[in-house]
Amino acid sequence: MRTILLFAFSLLISLPSFAQVGTAFPPMDCQNVDGVKSNVPNSLKGKKSVLCLAYSQKAQEKLQGWIDASVHNLILRSTEQSLIPEEPYNIHAFFIAMLTGANQNFSAAAEGQIKKNIDVQLHPYILVYKGELEPFKSKLKMDVKDDPYVFVLDEKGKVIYVTHGVYTDKAMDEIEELIAEE
Repeated sequence: MRTILLFAFSLLISLPSFAQVGTAFPPMDCQNVDGVKSNVPNSLKGKKSVLCLAYSQKAQEKLQGWIDASVHNLILRSTEQSLIPEEPYNIHAFFIAMLTGANQNFSAAAEGQIKKNIDVQLHPYILVYKGELEPFKSKLKMDVKDDPYVFVLDEKGKVIYVTHGVYTDKAMDEIEELIAEE
């Protein structure tokens, strides 16, 4: 009986982390550091998308591991240096810095830091969102402030996968498996 109760309790605890799978990603007006505006997910429809979001300084720091791996695995997959060049994925991939609350007042400085510290080739993949956090936090269950969140969206903008925290090879393998499916 005790084992059944423990199992039921652990199942209840894990359900919220998967609750956002199957829901439509809420609209988010962003712009990249070069000033190009877009609406996520509306401007992404037609292709699967990988979105990495962070809304705190600690989450931004953890996001770096995702950026490093994603640039190689997802964005710049086909290289001339490879003996056997790999076919690049036909996806959208973005890293989104969420400036919410009082942090919106520092958006110009944040964008300047991004522009200064990120390779120019990656500027189109770095988006900045300025606005309210609550619609995303509640709908997407982004409850761990100090973690980056990684969402995979289908071609219609629906969440098909989510993880959060530091980069892991296991999570990247799961993402690559999903985006490789036709």
